[in-house]
Amino acid sequence: METVLGESELQDAAVESNTEGAMAEDQQSLVNGTATPPADGIRAFDSYGREVIVPREEWRTNVLPGMVRQAWENADQLYMVILNSLNDGFVAEMTEAAERLYAMDSVPARGACMWSIVLMQTGRMDEAEKVLSGFTANQGEDASVLVNLAKVYAETGRREPAEQTLWHAIEVEPNHDNGLGWYASQAQERGGDEATREVLERVAAMPSSWRAQLWLARGELNGGGLGRAKQYYAEALERAPKPIPPDLLMQMSGDLGSKGHLRELIELTAPHFVPQLHGMAVGNNLIKALVDTGNLEPAEQVKASLWAQNRPDWKDALAFWDAEIARQRVAGVNAAGAPQQLQVGMLRVDGPIWLPPGSPARGLFRAKSAAAPTVTFLGGTAEAPQQPSQTEMQMADALGRMTRSLPLFFAEQVEMRTAAAGRAMALWAVSPVSGFVVSGQRWPDETAVQAVKVPENASDYVVTVHVDGEVEPWTTELAFVRSSDGIRIGELQAEFSPATPEQGLAELADEVVELLSVLGPAEESPAYKVPGPRTFASYLLRLEQMLAVRCASMEGVPPNFLNGEHEILMGELDLCLAEPANVPARLLLQGTFAAMEKLKPEVTRDFAGKLEQLKRDHPMPDVEDLQF
Repeated sequence: METVLGESELQDAAVESNTEGAMAEDQQSLVNGTATPPADGIRAFDSYGREVIVPREEWRTNVLPGMVRQAWENADQLYMVILNSLNDGFVAEMTEAAERLYAMDSVPARGACMWSIVLMQTGRMDEAEKVLSGFTANQGEDASVLVNLAKVYAETGRREPAEQTLWHAIEVEPNHDNGLGWYASQAQERGGDEATREVLERVAAMPSSWRAQLWLARGELNGGGLGRAKQYYAEALERAPKPIPPDLLMQMSGDLGSKGHLRELIELTAPHFVPQLHGMAVGNNLIKALVDTGNLEPAEQVKASLWAQNRPDWKDALAFWDAEIARQRVAGVNAAGAPQQLQVGMLRVDGPIWLPPGSPARGLFRAKSAAAPTVTFLGGTAEAPQQPSQTEMQMADALGRMTRSLPLFFAEQVEMRTAAAGRAMALWAVSPVSGFVVSGQRWPDETAVQAVKVPENASDYVVTVHVDGEVEPWTTELAFVRSSDGIRIGELQAEFSPATPEQGLAELADEVVELLSVLGPAEESPAYKVPGPRTFASYLLRLEQMLAVRCASMEGVPPNFLNGEHEILMGELDLCLAEPANVPARLLLQGTFAAMEKLKPEVTRDFAGKLEQLKRDHPMPDVEDLQF
């Protein structure tokens, strides 16, 4: 796949570190691993892990009843349905479910609290008080029950019983979040910061207290007292149950991070971090501190441990960190001095990237004659709005990817729609770094011919593919050169929007096929069909990504060359779901999965279930039975 040409004369080259994944507009909005749902809809995820927004009325009438029925005999599931529904504002709809939970919950205090909350929020205060008082009389004292009873007293104007009951709840459980927060806020209203501190110190003196220490530490940090804050944190960590409660690590890491104490954040948080328990809320703070202090490998490890939890609601936040860690690595290379002299080789792809020589899937398509003339598309050149003045490392961007995806696309079009054999070639830095190369200089015809006169790359025709991305719409320019004499036999160009490239590029592909019809009659393969206009842009991207995955396994390529592996596979799955009968889309997915399985098996383990579901939901036996 690699042919070394020696020292490159191409100017203004940029070596790209390949990474994928959506960048978050506001990273802070991802602290909890979820984005804020729209006001008129409920954010949910389908069985493939794809986000869907369900209109509130549809959720209320069509989704919630089924969820309640499904959980009716399982207290834990029913509790979660009720809790999430209350958070989404569906209170009246949970009346029957909450009463059911109260009657059958194996955790009686939980059922009593949930039923009383629904009763309070629907104005049935007397009934709520009866439920909570009855629990205390029959089951004993529970902090959550006492806090909710105090709320009933407060809502009905009984201030003194409310305060007494609330304090007693803290005596029963000094770390009850809502109870301690409510009591501290009352102290703040009466006597300001000094009164609040006195309350917190009084609670912190209780033998099992750790939450009050967190808030005392926050006060110290606000006053610049890092040393005393660390003492409070040490005491909280020592007293707290093990593993450490998520909200302890979340508040501690968040407070330390907001004050810029990143070294202390890492020192106190990392030893206690358990991804299955602490999740994205704590993991996000830890990754940010590690990245900001230049500890990229530990940050990568934390990120990988969170990806392994297979939580679709975390994927946007984790994709952000995929890209950010890669960006920091590139910045580190440039800071150290990116190499100005590159040894540049060529990557060669024969036919479609998803149909390599020897692939068992070749039997699905029309065989190409051994005597067919070869047409090679050379990419890797582009004009950017801000062209670098010297060689530098940079993140793979849309323009750079287009310099690779277009030759791949045109090569498969020629292979599948003409009498010629299609081939794509891309620039690749061999030494002293590895990565895709994008040059600001167009291929001269004579240089392009030399590239395909190397015996192993011999080609009858060579087509240079240049992208002008200085302004939108972008323009791609194709120059057709006969290799035997170096004569340019044709030129084509098209304007297109990078967001909707099907408007321009699909027509250009037809023109390429028409121009090459002189090489023989077209014999299109029935199994070949390009995904439709709605998914065309994604298809181009997935072609380039498959090339990146293949390159990642080449000898000498650094292990961090490829990023965003989850997004790559999920993007190809989305393409297959949008085009369930499309053979190239399915081959793209299966080929990428097979290559990724050898490269990053921990990623494919997370994804294997979705692939099996795709096969069940949209069977394609001719493709699925092939062994890659």
